[in-house]
Amino acid sequence: MDFKLICLSQFVLTWMLVGLTWFVQLVHLPLLEKIKEGFVQYERSYLKKVSLLVGPLMFFEAISAVFLFRLAKRGIESHLATTNLIALIVIWLSIFLFQVVLHQKLSIRFSRKTLDALVVTNWVRTILTTLKGIVMLVLLDFILM
Repeated sequence: MDFKLICLSQFVLTWMLVGLTWFVQLVHLPLLEKIKEGFVQYERSYLKKVSLLVGPLMFFEAISAVFLFRLAKRGIESHLATTNLIALIVIWLSIFLFQVVLHQKLSIRFSRKTLDALVVTNWVRTILTTLKGIVMLVLLDFILM
């Protein structure tokens, strides 16, 4: 496999998720508190639809991150690919330990406390995803030099 192609794929997938994560943090989550009627139905529908979009992106991001890690040469390439993979693991832990659990609670009943916890924990994911994007920018820049 071509390391540059894998790196470019990882870069594109990561930045697609960076944009989506910032959209969710700055637009979607603040608008959730505006829903007065039908919140649970909206949340359930949102979870089904967003999974169809985000699921494949996350899957291919994970696959390309592992390939990137395995194909990286020693030195800076290896360090950046390792950092990228570790960041992805931490992001996934955040998603499945916090965001998924909180969304599941909200799909049963609205709770201001749960929504606030979702916003706060999603900031962790947003920042980590952005930092992962920066790592990929540095790696792509390094290999294209």
